Amino acid sequence: MIVLGIDTATSMVSVAVVNGTTVLASSELRSDRRHAEDLTPMIDFVVKRAGLAFRELDAVAVNVGPGLFTGMRVGIAAAQALAYALSVPLVGVDGLEALVAAVPAASAEHVEIIVPTIDARRREVAWAMHSVESRRVVAPQVGGLEDLLAGVRERGQHCLFVGDFARRHHDDIISGLGPQAWNVSFGDDALDWPHAKQVALIAHERLLHDEALPQHVPRVGALYLREADAEINWVTRSNV
Repeated sequence: MIVLGIDTATSMVSVAVVNGTTVLASSELRSDRRHAEDLTPMIDFVVKRAGLAFRELDAVAVNVGPGLFTGMRVGIAAAQALAYALSVPLVGVDGLEALVAAVPAASAEHVEIIVPTIDARRREVAWAMHSVESRRVVAPQVGGLEDLLAGVRERGQHCLFVGDFARRHHDDIISGLGPQAWNVSFGDDALDWPHAKQVALIAHERLLHDEALPQHVPRVGALYLREADAEINWVTRSNV
């Protein structure tokens, strides 16, 4: 089964094509507020690089967040349009789950819980918790760093932090956990961002198990976790 994966939910835009568990082609680009301009040529490039025609795609998958509001919307809109034009299934994938899926088995050898993190801006972080078997044990949520640390303290297990936010706040996490800091570790920069490769591979697995079925009008919803900045600002001004 050939699946096209799209990820525009963070500042790292990526596109990939997989056939089963084999990655045929992929591309990524650091894109600051240029997601819409970068995505279309990247999709065309990756499909051609895989030696395919668009009609050979069996499904489309997209990272639905959490992440940048505009970025998520760009990726979801493109994925929905493509799936509709090709009459193929559309699968929405949680970007935090995609981060966990990228963790090499060796990195999780002595770990009990994997904690994926994505910068939610406004000094907040989107995070979740997964077992090393990729089973989600704490649902995606957004809050301050202290909320994340409280969740880690409550688990009291050996945690592996992954994601750009965790690496950038390494010292704050260590000092915030105090005596529990010995029980945590951090992924390297290869695990900073969710990637379309994992998005496509997760979608492939779900399709094999009939967890995602063809839709007449393919649609997926964004995993916002909170209101958009523009909506928050409007509410704030309205209450002044």
